[in-house]
Amino acid sequence: MKKHGFTIVELLIVIVVIAILAAITTVSYSGIQSRARDAVRKNDLVQLGKAMSIYSMDKGDLVDAGCGSGTGYGWLSIDYDGGGPLKSINDCLITGGYLQRALKDPAGLESCSGLTCYAYMKATCAGGTYLYAHLETVAQTSTDTDATCYPTWDTTYGVNYALKVN
Repeated sequence: MKKHGFTIVELLIVIVVIAILAAITTVSYSGIQSRARDAVRKNDLVQLGKAMSIYSMDKGDLVDAGCGSGTGYGWLSIDYDGGGPLKSINDCLITGGYLQRALKDPAGLESCSGLTCYAYMKATCAGGTYLYAHLETVAQTSTDTDATCYPTWDTTYGVNYALKVN
């Protein structure tokens, strides 16, 4: 009587094929997540830019006076004086009715340091108003913010994406 079943070689081949497919799926899934977070970051900055433009039409500045550090630059979610007369930039836009909720980087950070800093920033200077973020799928260089208000934020905070607010 002949027994039916798989040989050890056949089982090993199936296991190797499954392992290869699992490895490919894991790598692809990780890349998809990074691209999705970057899409959220870009969309958030566009929404913030639009909210700031409307705020500017109503109030005369791009969320500068009394917001953020007091002159409107810095981390979007930080109250720099700890509850005093200044509000975070996000709070200035929310209480004015220009945003419905605080926009934070998908990493959820309000501030950070180093070359992989995932938090939104804003700066206003003579050259305009800029919003900054760190994109995961874009290589970071030392010249990413050279044409903006703070040319060193790429090497200080790792931001590699800037959007000019009109």
